[in-house]
Amino acid sequence: MPAPPVSSGPWFRPGLALGVTTALAARIPDWQHPHPALLTGLALTLSYLLASEWLLRRADPEAAAGQADRVALADAALLGVVVGALHYPLLLLLPLAALIQYHVLMRGGGRRWLLDNLAFAGGAALPALFQPDWRMDLDAPLHLVPAAVFTLTFVLYGHYSRRENAGLREQLGALQQQQIALKLRNYQLAKYVSPNLRQTIESGRGARLSSQRKRLVVFFSDIVGFSEIADEMDESSLTQIINHYLTEMSKIALTYGGTIDKFIGDAVMVFFGDPRTRGPKDDCLACVSMALAMRNRVIELQKQWRDLGLMRPLEIRMGISTGFCTVGNFGTEDRLHYTLLGSEVNLASRLETSARPGEILISHATWQFVNDQILCRDHGDIEVKGFRHPIKVHSVVDHRKNLGVQNSCVDYRTEGFTLFMDLDQIPNYDHGRVVTALQGAFREVQRRLRLPPPPED
Repeated sequence: MPAPPVSSGPWFRPGLALGVTTALAARIPDWQHPHPALLTGLALTLSYLLASEWLLRRADPEAAAGQADRVALADAALLGVVVGALHYPLLLLLPLAALIQYHVLMRGGGRRWLLDNLAFAGGAALPALFQPDWRMDLDAPLHLVPAAVFTLTFVLYGHYSRRENAGLREQLGALQQQQIALKLRNYQLAKYVSPNLRQTIESGRGARLSSQRKRLVVFFSDIVGFSEIADEMDESSLTQIINHYLTEMSKIALTYGGTIDKFIGDAVMVFFGDPRTRGPKDDCLACVSMALAMRNRVIELQKQWRDLGLMRPLEIRMGISTGFCTVGNFGTEDRLHYTLLGSEVNLASRLETSARPGEILISHATWQFVNDQILCRDHGDIEVKGFRHPIKVHSVVDHRKNLGVQNSCVDYRTEGFTLFMDLDQIPNYDHGRVVTALQGAFREVQRRLRLPPPPED
């Protein structure tokens, strides 16, 4: 990609216009009776400057360079006309010529230099063609030597600046190519790192051996019976299905703000609360909502996978745990892995392996944060390897707002009172005992609180 041309800056043309207007004003001997031609020249100079600047600012970015070249050509020609109209005063002619050389050399040189100088010379010769009394004003010949030195200095400095700018343009072009190559490499590397973690690394906070203790929400999932499924499919279809599955799960995880820790075959590990946290409750809600979205998405994809030769329905099981973990970079100075350590990681993994197909098991700590918005069934206590005491577990049903009249569960909790009933799970032979228990509880409440009996139908 070529580097853009070096600009002479916003001061150049206004500076030239100021010099021209000063030179014209200096030619007015009597300000009470100024010559109309000089006043017209002053007005035209200012009008031309404003109009040309307006055109340059409105020019399309792709055509800006060509527009600037045409305006520079017109500038040179008009400066020549001014110099010729003033009878070529050396103190004006030489500095203007030097400025034109400097400007052209800065902007390009070669063909550009030839065209601008021809335009300046042509403009300077034009007044002589229409003025029969033309003469060269040599009223200050003693200033010729310093003016010539001044001119030579400008020319040499412009040539030197042009060489320097050419080198800078080459370096800029090389840097742009390197930047493109670096973006491509980063794009490839980004596929191996979660976006949340990548932002942390790019900020410079994640490239060293360090860790911290934080409250996190840990999620594990895997495909039930994946080994048997793999044995029943050819390699191409299996690869296509597993890559499609992991892609869809990753999209959902990123949508809900999770950090993807790793893929272990068909298993997925995601955590919430690092590098950024929305608070324990919102992190738990986001994680459980993600799990529900994953379960629903897998159901939607079943038809596509059947077309690829998947004979049995692909079902996933999930486990979620909440608590304090050690999170950070672990490994060596040469190879780091940003991950979690702690009992909550083990618990989430154990809950996932204990879940039935299509089930989402969450720890009691997670349930406490989400139960007001997520309906869960009491799964009881389970023995978990590595934990001394049984763990109280809950099975996620769905968002309460999604259930509506189809909700078969009664779940009401307040201080000193808990009622949870899943009508679909009560066997027929237990209906009578459930009704008897509820009636007995109601009579006891009446007796203790001395409530009036309910009105008879």
